[in-house]
Amino acid sequence: MSLRKTFTLVASCAALTGSGVFAEEITVSAWGGFFEETLKEVIYPGFTEETGITVRSIAQPADQAWLTQLTNAARAKKAPADLSLVADEVFVRGQSINLWANLNADNIPNTQTLLDGFTKTSDDGNLNAVGALSWFTTFVTNTDTVAEAPTSWADLWTRDWDGKLGLTSNANSGLMEATALTFFGGYDVMETREGLEKVIAKIAELKPQVQLWYRDEGQFQQSLEAGELVGGLYYHDVTMLSAMDGLPVVSTFPKEGGILGDAYWIVPRDSKNIEAAEKFINYMIRPDVQAEMARNLGVAPVAKRDAMDLTDEEFASVGSSGAPIRSQTHIHLREGDWLSDKYLEMISQ
Repeated sequence: MSLRKTFTLVASCAALTGSGVFAEEITVSAWGGFFEETLKEVIYPGFTEETGITVRSIAQPADQAWLTQLTNAARAKKAPADLSLVADEVFVRGQSINLWANLNADNIPNTQTLLDGFTKTSDDGNLNAVGALSWFTTFVTNTDTVAEAPTSWADLWTRDWDGKLGLTSNANSGLMEATALTFFGGYDVMETREGLEKVIAKIAELKPQVQLWYRDEGQFQQSLEAGELVGGLYYHDVTMLSAMDGLPVVSTFPKEGGILGDAYWIVPRDSKNIEAAEKFINYMIRPDVQAEMARNLGVAPVAKRDAMDLTDEEFASVGSSGAPIRSQTHIHLREGDWLSDKYLEMISQ
């Protein structure tokens, strides 16, 4: 997924100063616009103040283009970035071809404050990635047209939506996982193509209720706010911002959970500045920093709820303490084009 949600860090140089202390600079690349500007102005200065490591903020390309750059650089035994923030799919793809360096867990003690599932290790037990931020997709509705908010993902199937639902046309949106969890007892049904076809067939039952299978997130948001659509799947944080602006929308975490998207800090294997990268990761996952990112960026924190000073209202605007629905990334990568084709075939028939 885009960042909306993706940043990258490059720790680039260490110059000896007259006092005998190494002065370091870390170059941070993030998707341009609001996120990159907010990180640069609000989050990074605290790291520099505490460590003396200067942060230079720049922009970076989208996930797949960045992964291609990292892969090509690794072939030349170079690192275009010493530290990168990547979505889960990019992490898995990179780990499968040994792109990432091993991190020293002793240098990142704040991993103890993370929620379960936000450290990633290799098959031999080496730490390869640390959670950076997350975001939720939920069941959103227009309050002018839907008086009673849904309570379960099953409500997509059991309630009458007047043919005005909006669902994404992406097989990797989390709807398949929500369907598997709600109707098939868990994710195991997705491990085979036969099971995936059963899940897709269940989603096909929604077609009479779906007015828009969207790729353009802005189109869905505008249509929902205008009442042209009555509900569907969308980002919790964006919907909450719209609600705070007085628009007639609400985001609901169904009892089965919201759909979690997440991103991780990784270090390319040819990085020359791993220790500085570990310092930065340890800072960025600290509970007080995670709270500031939630307040200023609208991302869901990866730190434990009771370790942060977020108010109940602040926390509810970005996340949930309930168990999330997690994307089965390994299945989407393994089945790739086949799954995408089957899903789009279902939509078009």
